[in-house]
Amino acid sequence: MSRAATAFTFERRFIPLLSVTSRRQIPDMPASWRLDQRATRHSLVSTNFPHKTRNQNKNVTRHLVVALSAFLLTLPAAGSEARVIESMRQAASELLASLDESLRDQATFALDDEERRRWSNLPAGSFKREGVSFGELTEDQRVLAHALIQSALSSQGYLKTAGIMRIDEILQGYRSSLRPNADPMFGQRLYWIGVFGNPAEDETWGWQLDGHHLALNFTVVGDQVSVTPAFMGSDPAEVRRELDAGFYPLVKEDERGRRLFESLDASQRELALLEGATPADVIEGPGRAGRLREIRGLSAAEMNDEQKRLLRFLIEEYLGNLEPELAASHRARVETAGFDELHFSWSGTEDGKPYYYRVHGPTLLIEFDNNVPPGGRGGPVNHIHTVWRDTERDYGDDLLLKHYEESPHHNGGHQP
Repeated sequence: MSRAATAFTFERRFIPLLSVTSRRQIPDMPASWRLDQRATRHSLVSTNFPHKTRNQNKNVTRHLVVALSAFLLTLPAAGSEARVIESMRQAASELLASLDESLRDQATFALDDEERRRWSNLPAGSFKREGVSFGELTEDQRVLAHALIQSALSSQGYLKTAGIMRIDEILQGYRSSLRPNADPMFGQRLYWIGVFGNPAEDETWGWQLDGHHLALNFTVVGDQVSVTPAFMGSDPAEVRRELDAGFYPLVKEDERGRRLFESLDASQRELALLEGATPADVIEGPGRAGRLREIRGLSAAEMNDEQKRLLRFLIEEYLGNLEPELAASHRARVETAGFDELHFSWSGTEDGKPYYYRVHGPTLLIEFDNNVPPGGRGGPVNHIHTVWRDTERDYGDDLLLKHYEESPHHNGGHQP
């Protein structure tokens, strides 16, 4: 897709978002400017300028249109992932080159190794991970490991990732105060990186960051990248003690979901509410892909314009964790499959009790739950799990299958 086409697509589909967020995105934008939804979808008008002439208003509008058009044209086209792939390739290669032979062997796997699908949200004492841990790296090597994480994530996504790892360090501090002689179960040292395939030479390769409440999976297939499954969680969700009190890495995932549910009227809530008890966890967590085959809830087609805008904001909170090129590709997949085909569902309506939401469509599955921390004895809730899955491309499965079918040097029977 060309940049011009990308700009048109963005304006047609996402202009409603700019009416709210543009004051932050475009410097010095007067609060009285707005996007006129009643005008043609490519026209931008200004209002409430009583001291300006009609010609002055037209000039202001013309300049803003030029600025916005330039902004839209700078957005990455869906599918233009080459820069991110090269950045990840270089970062992964530099990290591996920095390791001695023993650690390099420990950190690398074949692309089809079962370890790529073997991740968990459990702490280190409850689940044995493979790869190379941050605790085994030197300071310089940790810098390179962070560079690999930064190569695929936006600043938003990277700071959430670093925040989750920081929360784990806080949790270990709590545990150490109670059990000073026990082996560490949590902490920033207990996150592992694995590289699958050879990033310096292979067309198909991947990498994974895995630890307590964090699992990121990236698979490169030619000029495309699979970014799922992606698991982020936090315990505590919000720190409420000592110097870090108020620290809340996944606050927007929480807020945006609740805000959308609160916007629903009684008839919409009846469609959105799931039957039965509130799930105790995300349903398609580690090792549980494919459990949610039936799409349930309130469809986007049954939402008003404001609710659709809130749904877009919610989805963007997850897609926005990626570098812009990757986010654009996955945003385009959602749109191509049909935004109105997305469904929002909710469970849990008692204050202080567990609650859960889901966004589910033809290609997208997002789950969120806020539950009672282990040992919390009934509340209040302060323990978040989230998972984002692509129903076709987790671990690059769909991309790899197509790649193996079309590549002459691969055996036709090869499976991802």
